[in-house]
Amino acid sequence: RQRQGRENTDVRGKMKKLLLTFSAAFILSGCGAGVRTVVRQEFNQAGRMAVMPFSGKAEDVGLSLSEAFTTYLMEAGFEMIERAQIENILKEQKLSLSGGTDMETMVQIGKLAGVDVVVTGSYRMRREEIRTVTKPVQPAPFKPGKRRPPKPGPGLPVNVRVESNTVFSGLTVKFVDVNTGRVLMSSSSEKDYDADSVNKALAAMARSIRKTFDKQKGGK
Repeated sequence: RQRQGRENTDVRGKMKKLLLTFSAAFILSGCGAGVRTVVRQEFNQAGRMAVMPFSGKAEDVGLSLSEAFTTYLMEAGFEMIERAQIENILKEQKLSLSGGTDMETMVQIGKLAGVDVVVTGSYRMRREEIRTVTKPVQPAPFKPGKRRPPKPGPGLPVNVRVESNTVFSGLTVKFVDVNTGRVLMSSSSEKDYDADSVNKALAAMARSIRKTFDKQKGGK
């Protein structure tokens, strides 16, 4: 009985360690649906940040996503500079900025803008077609005493409606220190989003980043 009691104690101790390990891992994971966020110990949220155009298939889409993410980060309590301020700096320095700009240039632009962190993003985009086929209405069965309807020709016509939908996936953002070039925080989602829900996904990422940072800060 004493041996069995010791074994039970050992099992409980192992389970406790496992639960503590799981809890520690959860602190570094965002709680948004489908969103995973990881933050480094040295990340200082107090500094100013600038979101760069997201890299992806279309430049205008990358710009729209970056502007939307800037808004959501501001709502989450981060200090951001707006796109217009970056544009002014680019004109003064005769530089251009797009989703395909390399990291070194983005960091340099961040330094010129006087920010501590630049936020880069990427996405995948594809088009999907949804086909809806509507079958024709069959003629009513013939009844004696009524005029027989004309015979349908071979191959009754069908109505096919094709709708095109834009699908976003692989949303990823990284917070980069302009002084060291190190990635301080990253957040990503591998779920698929349509054009209507992609902004909700970005908002969920901003909330996840805020929540994860607060948990990490509280655990110091």
